[in-house]
Amino acid sequence: MPRVFADCHRLVWLPALLCAASLAAGCPPADNPYRPYPEPDYAQFTARVQPIMRDTCAFLGCHGTYDRPLTLFAVDNLRGESSVKGAELDPDRMSEEELLWNYDALRMRLVDETSAEQSALLLKCLDPAEGGLYHADELVVYEDRDDPDFQLLRDWIASGL
Repeated sequence: MPRVFADCHRLVWLPALLCAASLAAGCPPADNPYRPYPEPDYAQFTARVQPIMRDTCAFLGCHGTYDRPLTLFAVDNLRGESSVKGAELDPDRMSEEELLWNYDALRMRLVDETSAEQSALLLKCLDPAEGGLYHADELVVYEDRDDPDFQLLRDWIASGL
């Protein structure tokens, strides 16, 4: 398994393992039982969301490094590994593995499973004066909820709920 997917693979099983451990210990079920991760539309992700992530988040000074809780790939920035040993990545377009990594990274870590409006993906980018959450270096990507990219991300998230 390429290094790119190793951490992702472990994260997918973590909620299920924690739930199983809780049940085995005799703990009562939580009010909010384990649910599968949301699955927003993948075609819309590749066509519309990934370009937003590329332009606002996936560069080396932000989420384009392995030392961040959210790591994103983009052409001309951090790249993944080819799934074919010895093969090189296309310098002009992302591989399917990189796109899947970014898609999974967003839906597993940042997409609220019940409300698009409460998604950390949106709130971390929104000005705190407009109800956003603190973002490192007090970065504000969207001044308000009327920004077309903010609305596109909200609609993408809602497509998976």
